Amino acid sequence: MADGTGDDEVTRIRSVLKEHTMGLSIKEISAAVSMSRNSVAKYLEVLTVSGQLELRHVGNAKLYTLSRRVPVGNLLDHAGELIIILDNDLRIVQASDSFCGFTGLPRAKILNARLSTLPAPLLSAEEERDLLILLHGGPTLKKEIRAVRNGDEVFFHGRFIPALLESGVAGVTLLLEDITDRIRAERATLERDRLLHTIFHIPTTPQFYIDRNHKVVFWDRALELLTGIKAEVMVGTHDHWRAFYSRERPCLADLVIEGNRAKIAELYAGSRPMVPDAEGRYEYTGFFPDLVRGGKWLHITAMPVRDAAGNLTGAMETVEDVTEKKSREFVVQE
Repeated sequence: MADGTGDDEVTRIRSVLKEHTMGLSIKEISAAVSMSRNSVAKYLEVLTVSGQLELRHVGNAKLYTLSRRVPVGNLLDHAGELIIILDNDLRIVQASDSFCGFTGLPRAKILNARLSTLPAPLLSAEEERDLLILLHGGPTLKKEIRAVRNGDEVFFHGRFIPALLESGVAGVTLLLEDITDRIRAERATLERDRLLHTIFHIPTTPQFYIDRNHKVVFWDRALELLTGIKAEVMVGTHDHWRAFYSRERPCLADLVIEGNRAKIAELYAGSRPMVPDAEGRYEYTGFFPDLVRGGKWLHITAMPVRDAAGNLTGAMETVEDVTEKKSREFVVQE
């Protein structure tokens, strides 16, 4: 068959066996392809020896089925996926060039290793044990895999496929699709949505948000009306102090970002100590003479804003005009 002779017959035999996954005898195959038993037997012998068919005995009958053996050469040349082949001890016996490139190791140091003992482990020892079921022909398993390489997270969509290796022993083939860019994009979207949720679900009093570099990111419409300063003038600058003071000095949100309790006490506490709540929120009420129209009494709340990992991303400051309330208090006192 190396010279092409018999290719049509082989194709016919394979087609018949593909339709009969439980297997057929020589007699049944002969009838299905309209060939003599002797001719069929010769083709079956060659196909079995080459690993393309499997033979099993049921009583006195010999049943032939298409092989489930992994076409190693084709797999290792598979573009776009990293390929690993494990033996029945779950040790690596084959690995694609792309996987060797990912690990940064020569192939000799990868072979015979386990997925859990690689420098950038793909599975824990417990997860590795879950693969044992595949050695008995279990269903294909799918799993999102996280690895850390050179301090960076890498994510794969893994498919664990039961198979018979070329040696005839049971094994597992692992196909890894790199989904790192997708996972990072999803995380960035979630973080953006979380930040917007934080910003827009604080009570609807005038508010602004500065990032950890003290740059204004958000300046709402209510604050425009209170201060007379438009968002387009303020966003992207470090000039939020101008809305409240005639000379430059830190706002409460700036000091919350810095965690400067001493400065908070100096500039905002007055005669009363300021203690943050469990979320790091500070509150202050005072008169701001430089604000528009002769000054106003403001109740200010400043709190840190953190990402899903707990890292500080900035601070939110809400500004409530309590001038009328203070005026009523003075009247009562008089």
